[in-house]
Amino acid sequence: MAVDRADISPDSEDIAIAMPRPATSAEVYGRNSYEIDSSRTDVWLVRRDGSQLRQLTYGQATAAGYWCPYWSPDGKRLAMLSTAPEQGEPHGGDNVRLYVWERGTEAPRRVSDRAMMTQVRYGSPLNELDLRAAGASLPNTCRDNDENAPFLWLGPDRLLALLMPPGERSATVDRYARFHREASQAGTEIRAGEVPTVSRSDSGVAAADMAGGNYSAELVIFNLADGSTTKLGDVPAFPMFGALTISLSPNARRAAILAPVRAIPPHRRSPDMPNVMAWAVENALFMLDLGERPALQRVETLSGAQYPLDIIGWSPGSEYVSLRARAATDDVSASLWTLAVSDLALTAQAPSLTFDDAVPAHWREASYAHWADRTRILMRDAKASSGWRLVDVRNGRVDEVKGNPEGVTSLRTSARGQITGQSKAGPVRFDPAARRFVPWRAVKAPVCDNAARLVTERIDGAAAYSLWTGDGPLPASITLASSARLLDHDCSGIVWAENRLEGSAVNFTPWDNPAAPLALMQHNRHLADVTWSERRMIDYRHADGTALKMAVLLPANYDPSRRYPTLMWVYGGYSPSGIDDYVLDPHMPGLYNLELYASRGYVLAIPAIPIPRGEAPGEPLTAFPGGVLPAINKLVELGITDNDRVGVFGQSFGGYTVSALVAQTDRFKAAAAIAGATDIATNYGAFDPAARGWPGIDQDMAVNGPIYERGLGFKIDPATDPALYHRNSPLTFADRIHTPLLLIHGELDTRAPLSQPEALYSLLRRKGRPARLLRYWGENHSLANIRDITRELIDWFDLHLKQGGYAEAPLGSTN
Repeated sequence: MAVDRADISPDSEDIAIAMPRPATSAEVYGRNSYEIDSSRTDVWLVRRDGSQLRQLTYGQATAAGYWCPYWSPDGKRLAMLSTAPEQGEPHGGDNVRLYVWERGTEAPRRVSDRAMMTQVRYGSPLNELDLRAAGASLPNTCRDNDENAPFLWLGPDRLLALLMPPGERSATVDRYARFHREASQAGTEIRAGEVPTVSRSDSGVAAADMAGGNYSAELVIFNLADGSTTKLGDVPAFPMFGALTISLSPNARRAAILAPVRAIPPHRRSPDMPNVMAWAVENALFMLDLGERPALQRVETLSGAQYPLDIIGWSPGSEYVSLRARAATDDVSASLWTLAVSDLALTAQAPSLTFDDAVPAHWREASYAHWADRTRILMRDAKASSGWRLVDVRNGRVDEVKGNPEGVTSLRTSARGQITGQSKAGPVRFDPAARRFVPWRAVKAPVCDNAARLVTERIDGAAAYSLWTGDGPLPASITLASSARLLDHDCSGIVWAENRLEGSAVNFTPWDNPAAPLALMQHNRHLADVTWSERRMIDYRHADGTALKMAVLLPANYDPSRRYPTLMWVYGGYSPSGIDDYVLDPHMPGLYNLELYASRGYVLAIPAIPIPRGEAPGEPLTAFPGGVLPAINKLVELGITDNDRVGVFGQSFGGYTVSALVAQTDRFKAAAAIAGATDIATNYGAFDPAARGWPGIDQDMAVNGPIYERGLGFKIDPATDPALYHRNSPLTFADRIHTPLLLIHGELDTRAPLSQPEALYSLLRRKGRPARLLRYWGENHSLANIRDITRELIDWFDLHLKQGGYAEAPLGSTN
């Protein structure tokens, strides 16, 4: 269990914590990724000093989840999402709805029976959301990097919320259930023989014209004081790509909205499009007036700004909105525009400057454009001697910034409109009047308020946090280990979580006493009784001589006089960062927890597997052995590994890596490829199996094309260069695979359809090679049948690395 999120109350006294429950037989499975399924979460409350810990919600009896807690501005209410079943709804719930807890009451109450629009976690998100509070530059999150919140507090009593169309289900509960529902319906219909059971895809028809679904969201305001609901209007909500952005103005009177409408057809995208699907969607721009008579108005885009890309942010005076937009769908850079609230006029700012940052603004604060004051924007320009220019949005005047302190990084705009950042000489702020960056030194007694920003500095793997107020940086700082995860902060301190070998904890560290963290919650305490493996980082060299490091787990009670069977956990392009690396987290679930295999007497090694990048198309398949085989040699050289008992396994791109390795070497005695592609030419355009039930747009859920062209650096499609894809597909070299290979795959895998492992298995079986195929029905890319899969993996490696295994089937064998 890993804590979801925490939210500190406005008075800094209470902290709400969303904590997943242990998985039990009474829960509901298969909704999302096993590791981070929000529907197995409850909300807890605790005082800042760690006292009065109590569970606020109890979802286990009904398999309900409660998550995404956010305090109201006055701290009297706590909003959250829940799948709780009421009014005859099934066990585990059939939708996600908005709930609010009020102080003095026992349990949260449902605000509306309507389903909330929710963003699914893990993999390619459905219904990605970007709702930013007044003055904020980033969205409210339910869990960092996984799910953003579908509601915002407008005041003590009012909540702005996004609802699904009537009759639709929230993506959190429907991501994979939709497939099974559609399959069941098809069975009924084909037996009746009255309607065609067909899904139609047509490359010559716009998806929006074909779509039989209602891909929109309803904006409403819930007034908790009088129980009223105000409908503001409907906005497009194409579910596959892009984020539905709602950014409140600093004065909270308006909201700028960027709504995804439809996918841009692949032939209209550039081959150089970033591997970020926000570039593959058409958006519509709206302005929402939140006054006494709320009004939603669509903004007409101009030539040059026909394809808005992302909203950067509001000017400090709430008079303008800055955004990026493109003139054409195949543009791979975007220019800066502003939208004036007074007349909804779009204006290009410094049109000759374009920005090719692939990451959309809601993923991280923009590094290329910041509001310097009410009417001027600081814009990055590599051609300027200082690296920056200042543009006045009223008249388009552009002035060059004077000077440029060395090493200016991490620029942020505070809620007060100050641009601050780090330089090699220390903190700096931008002085709009002087048009230059100047040293920023705190006054003797800086006043902390909600405008303060958290600044992070990485030092030897650790994170040093400090708080910068409008008067300057606070003198205190808090340093956390790389294994710690920040959850929330305010002027009193920070809330953070850490998974350790002896258990997990949620802690609070005050700014005025950084050396004395307070424990808020402790869980997974049973891990303290486990005898853990020993962790080491070992230096070795790539086949080309480059220095690399691998992470190694040595079994408990490791005996240096023995040589051990060894499992290599591989993922092409990955390099372990240290003994606290993500893949070594002892709290990983099931098959992903490498400690499980170390506990069975195996040495576990995670080698570095660099993939060269350059002007020529990528060749990942032949790059893998260079990082892996020398790592094995090093372990053998050190007397750790038995050269005759080495296995290899990996998941996702790691599964592909495994198949690619055994297609090039017989060094391994056994291998297991989990959820990996085998023929990337056919996988390039494969539909996502879980896209069934999205009329007219199911073809758009597949994102493998951009992953291969840009993510893997192929730079071209398989029809244009079939030889490139052919020689990088393990299936091509099936005849060379002699290593016993276990293939594990889910029926609804989002990255590779089931036909991928089936094709490789069939060829291996045809040739009498030792192979085993496990197909998990209803499962997705993350695989939730962890007990069975872990048992299969251990049995497979025990058979071949400890018991001698079995040989290739002789000719004529029926094995």
